[in-house]
Amino acid sequence: MSDTPLTDAIRSYRAGVLSRLHVPAHGGGPGNPELEQLWPGLLAWDVTEQPDLDDLSHPDGPIRASQALARDFFGAAEAFYLTGGATLGVQAAILAATGRGGALLVARDAHRSVLGACLATDAELVLLDPRRDAVSGASLGPSPDEVLAALRRWPDIRAVLVNYPSYLGIAPDLAGIAAAAHDQGAVVIADAAHGAHFGLHPDLPPAALGLGADIVVLGMHKTGGALTQSAMLLLAPGALALRDDVRRALGLLGTSSPSYLLLVSLEQAVHALRRAIPDRLAGAIAAAQAVGGTARIQTDRPQDPLRIAWRAEKAAEIVDALALQGVRGEYVDGETALYCVHFGAGPSDLAPLRAVLEDLGAPPAARAADRREPRRARPQGALLAARRQVPLLEAVGSVAAEVVAPVPPGIPVLWPGEEVTAEAARELRLRLGGGQRIMGIDQQKVWVVAE
Repeated sequence: MSDTPLTDAIRSYRAGVLSRLHVPAHGGGPGNPELEQLWPGLLAWDVTEQPDLDDLSHPDGPIRASQALARDFFGAAEAFYLTGGATLGVQAAILAATGRGGALLVARDAHRSVLGACLATDAELVLLDPRRDAVSGASLGPSPDEVLAALRRWPDIRAVLVNYPSYLGIAPDLAGIAAAAHDQGAVVIADAAHGAHFGLHPDLPPAALGLGADIVVLGMHKTGGALTQSAMLLLAPGALALRDDVRRALGLLGTSSPSYLLLVSLEQAVHALRRAIPDRLAGAIAAAQAVGGTARIQTDRPQDPLRIAWRAEKAAEIVDALALQGVRGEYVDGETALYCVHFGAGPSDLAPLRAVLEDLGAPPAARAADRREPRRARPQGALLAARRQVPLLEAVGSVAAEVVAPVPPGIPVLWPGEEVTAEAARELRLRLGGGQRIMGIDQQKVWVVAE
């Protein structure tokens, strides 16, 4: 059997067709010669559902065969290709796991994609403050004991969503969290948008699927080598009871016109992970591990060595200086910067960054933040309520009506449906003062529920 059945099917289709009298309108190139000139040959691969090319919503041909290969590679019971990014996977997982009305337990630094699922399910959120590393302030995720306590306090929680890893590549205790959740009958969803490569090398943290997660969402474009907006949803062998619910959720939330360019990139990414990436990973990890210095964030939790996160007082200026040398990073947030090392990177790619970090002294002390008690919020009520816009400082004590999140990475400081605290307002003002882009704030004003 071919390792790339979908790619082979499109090649066969291209060889046998004389004229494409179906969508997309570019007709494989001649319908949009300007676009074809920009990307020669690419449009010929941008096809749509045809009898011999299968249908992602009800696959029974090459897409089904391709997903089966991915399923076997990742050790899952089922694998679903996604062309709506990890966002679609997270939302479908929540809808499948909570149904209508059940609460969802998440750490406060979960991705804002959770909100779409709250609107679809009417689920309330139980928000936990993640533990923070004492030196860097980086999120370590919630502890299993905290998760267990929340589940016992709110027995209507049907699912627990865990970032595995965090945006900075730090892996929480997923095995312990999964054990606590299963003890209380809750489904465990691992948002592994940044961990598709985990488990493929001994220097990487283990894969989420082997740590007790029931549903795992992989951001294949982030850490799997596929095109942007490509992702995958995996079902654990012990979670097959959720299969029909997942399929229904994907059908409700996903597009009816999935991009075959993204589907092929998913297939090719798995093909590369199976055959070529392990060798490339070893070189990239070695190059990344050679980038040291006291400014680099190191915690007592397992970390992705391909995520080079560091802290410095003038991080933004350093990032700008590296950009002038042609070295672009992932993001900078106040005193923290992040650089993601791709699979093909070598010492020369990281030399400028390595030189900078070796010259940096100890990072500034992390700002201490009091951890708040777990809180419940009902995002859909706030998102659909009458609202008004007020200056940030005047919003303290009101209920947020919109997600307020630095971008990147899109992790909310304020979730709709929760009270705006003085601490949150101060944090947002600090981020704005540092020049960070924040969605949900316009001219120093935020949206709150009208009283």
